[in-house]
Amino acid sequence: MAKNSLFVWICLLLFSGMTHEGNENKTVSIHDEVKRFKQLVIAHIDPAAAPDGEYTGQCPFWKRFMYRVKVTVKSGKMTHIDVLENGTENAYAKKGMGVVGRMLEKQSPKVQAVTGATVTSKALMKCVEKALKKARPVKAD
Repeated sequence: MAKNSLFVWICLLLFSGMTHEGNENKTVSIHDEVKRFKQLVIAHIDPAAAPDGEYTGQCPFWKRFMYRVKVTVKSGKMTHIDVLENGTENAYAKKGMGVVGRMLEKQSPKVQAVTGATVTSKALMKCVEKALKKARPVKAD
């Protein structure tokens, strides 16, 4: 009987999604992650400061989904944003692809999210922001 109880408790801990941070246990639900993504702050990164090339950026979502892009910069402008991974690949993810054209038009990752696909929009914007940050030349001291 005690072995069965111990087994049940171990299974509950393993499958509950709990993580240990410091001295507190924290469970992150998908609803918490959606809320966090909707509040993501996206910075304007000017592609004019980037040398010509291709740069990647990625942004994980919840426990198993990944957003990843490749940004092509030529003559100080983003010329192409290739979405390599689009999170859940569901209908919202497909709808959120509309943000790519907005970023190319405005030449910035900081654009208006696609209504009804805020998580995908914000994730793709964050990926482009990260890619452009990587593209910045390193200043020598």
